[in-house]
Amino acid sequence: MKHKFYFTQSSMLSACEYDEENKEMTVTFANGKDYVYEDVDKGTYDYLINATSAGKYFNSIKGQLKIKRPE
Repeated sequence: MKHKFYFTQSSMLSACEYDEENKEMTVTFANGKDYVYEDVDKGTYDYLINATSAGKYFNSIKGQLKIKRPE
């Protein structure tokens, strides 16, 4: 199952999609660039979309996230 969320109050993030089956989270930044992160648990996605400041929360966890490399 995939979940998609659009940030309306963030100047840094535009959207976020979570793929439960593959445990991948795609983050779309305000500049239009997408990054796919692998091995992400659903709790991380839930915290991000419900954070008071999505940008601050993302900055606090980005060092722990693993960017998926193109195959």
